[in-house]
Amino acid sequence: MWKKAVYVSLAALLFSSPAMAIEMPADLAVTFNNESSAYPSNKFDQILEAYGLSFIAENGETVPVTYASVNGEEPVFNDLSIAYSPKDYHKIFTAYGLELTAEKASSLMVQSYARVVEDEVVFGDSVSIAYNSWEWQDILSAYTAISAKETMAVAAVAEPDTDGDGVIDIRDACPDTPKGVQANERGCWEYSGLAFELNSASIKPEYYETLRGAKKVFDLNPGLKVVIEGHTCDLGAATYNQGLSERRAKAVADYLVNEVGVDADSVKWAGFGEDQPAYSNATEEGRAKNRRVQFKRWE
Repeated sequence: MWKKAVYVSLAALLFSSPAMAIEMPADLAVTFNNESSAYPSNKFDQILEAYGLSFIAENGETVPVTYASVNGEEPVFNDLSIAYSPKDYHKIFTAYGLELTAEKASSLMVQSYARVVEDEVVFGDSVSIAYNSWEWQDILSAYTAISAKETMAVAAVAEPDTDGDGVIDIRDACPDTPKGVQANERGCWEYSGLAFELNSASIKPEYYETLRGAKKVFDLNPGLKVVIEGHTCDLGAATYNQGLSERRAKAVADYLVNEVGVDADSVKWAGFGEDQPAYSNATEEGRAKNRRVQFKRWE
């Protein structure tokens, strides 16, 4: 009965503020959101306890003093909503007996958290980040709990996420996202409003680095083939937008092949004009997002 009450309390916490995805009883329906937020260490500790994890007192000196202090053998948490750097988050997880291997870190979609350099995991240490619940799901799924009997996976999802992109199947508009893609809220490998001004098919130089990051996805998925789809908003004539979407898709494909080094046989392109809006064309924000390129698997 007590355990059930704890889960119900945690469910209420998840509904009221962003938190990590935890495994709930089958009769509880939990909905996660995309808002980023810092939250107090006492609630953070409750969520980790729901995984069956406990703060290890002897590791108390390794965590930020704003997270917990150890008086005697009992850690003392607080109700201060604080965001930490990835390096400090890792110290906190380590204090609960968790580890992150280079192999697991290399599969992280949340690349701001950690990267692998010469088989070593390197964490960001200069910027405090408040992750959203989908990002926490990705981060925690990479950690494992150290046990004398077994190493168990920490992360669990409330609902199925078949392609592991952080977006549950019932919300996923792109259910076959390749490994390593940082999917958007639709679950798609998409660059919305990214590269183009209105009526332009020229890629903005400030987005070159973003597109270069696509090479990692191809490296993580040998044999991957994608079709680059060009899309526009609904401003202008439909026939003009069709040609514009084709030019945009081709511009991105050419950049990936000629500048990034993606195999030409792995990429093709197509334009869909204004016919497949993913966002509302009633607002400028929605129209900007519809001026997009989207990568889909091509078999």
